[in-house]
Amino acid sequence: MINQLTSKEKEIIEILRKNPFIEQEEIANQLGLARSSVAGHLARLSKKGILQRGYILNERMNEIAVIGGANVDIKGIADGSFRQGSSNPGKVYRTAGGVARNVAENLAKLQLSTFLFTVVGRDEEGDWLLDVTQKAGVNIQYIERLANERTGKYLSILDENREQVGSISDMQIMERMDELFLQNLYPKLITAKIVFLDTNLPQSTLVPLIHWLKDKETMIVIDPVSAKKAEKLKGYLEDLDLITPNKEEAEILTGITIKSKTDLNRVVYEFFSQGVKQVVITLGAEGVFVATPEIQEFLPSPKVDVKDTTGAGDAFVSGIIYGLVNDKELIEACKYGHTMAAITLKREETVVHDLNIHILEQLKKEIF
Repeated sequence: MINQLTSKEKEIIEILRKNPFIEQEEIANQLGLARSSVAGHLARLSKKGILQRGYILNERMNEIAVIGGANVDIKGIADGSFRQGSSNPGKVYRTAGGVARNVAENLAKLQLSTFLFTVVGRDEEGDWLLDVTQKAGVNIQYIERLANERTGKYLSILDENREQVGSISDMQIMERMDELFLQNLYPKLITAKIVFLDTNLPQSTLVPLIHWLKDKETMIVIDPVSAKKAEKLKGYLEDLDLITPNKEEAEILTGITIKSKTDLNRVVYEFFSQGVKQVVITLGAEGVFVATPEIQEFLPSPKVDVKDTTGAGDAFVSGIIYGLVNDKELIEACKYGHTMAAITLKREETVVHDLNIHILEQLKKEIF
């Protein structure tokens, strides 16, 4: 249940946030409890991993929580002009993928404390995926291994220009991120500064999770992932701090066709009317439309020699989160997003293996 944290435990956490060195007796006085009762609450919070030794609130435990898909990407790239319905010579690669997993790896490479919450099978692909993700610096301790389930796979085919011409997603395992998964998840999110969600989560998990996070005043960033999966959010946008749809996803969520800048303005105001606080609509190679109730601004994409588009969208969202964590305004955060996307587009990797803060900051200066 959502109430795995009692109301008193929530009150104690808020008191400790304001004064980490407060004595048990003072907590008891503020809450009108016996000191022994406070000690019991503190002991239970420690068992849940929310308090460190000495009853210090574990604020850094989940500085950024990333929840959603993790899978093995199998990518085929045609050597020449791609012919539908025919065997095309080319190269096939296996990489670690999944929107949430990619975002988590990007953030970890930028030295942010990042915890990934997802599910993988007890199979060779799951072993490999966890190993790659952990070596990248992501904390994987809360990833669940499931017997009798296949680790998710995503098969994509790219033409000679590295543009995707087709894909198949085998992500049935994501349905196991269910009510039981949520029950185990809630206590681990209590100290998160930002939570990133992708819509690979089942709607029955996504909606109550969003409501719970909003009740905790945790910042929620969500990527709709695809036009079909975006439909899970219809009617449930009121608690979102930031949504990053592409043009088609934005049209589906608002019911407005985008053909002009005027349409973009209508779309973002429809998002605002449904309760979303900030919107970034990605428009491919053109750029992004950034909107808050105070500003609406088009930010063009930097010119890049593209080697592969896979992972660029995930990198863009990662850059935004990096900016927000570092207290940047949304426009400035989107510049980090553009820079992250540019770094990724210039490489064949879904997540650039040698990405670091210096590379990001240096290229951002050159671009902007």
